[in-house]
Amino acid sequence: MSNTCKDCVAWLLGGCDGESDLCGPERDSLIAEARQSAERGGHVLTDFVHVKGRPVWQAECTRCGQSASINLDPSPGEAGVYGEAVTAACR
Repeated sequence: MSNTCKDCVAWLLGGCDGESDLCGPERDSLIAEARQSAERGGHVLTDFVHVKGRPVWQAECTRCGQSASINLDPSPGEAGVYGEAVTAACR
């Protein structure tokens, strides 16, 4: 496994050196989509936190604990936004 969060060449070009954030706009868009879906179900999400070594960020509902996740590099047929908090109502 590489030292990147997404299987791309940005790190080879110095794009993911801790100062640059080439995936920021894509990540922000997916997080906004996840928040909107979760809020429709009555959830209140924490901040999204990066899962080390993966192109995944996760948040939890502060009310029920259900999770919402985004994946910047989903496999074919996999959703970029997923989790109980985006598909089910808050308990």
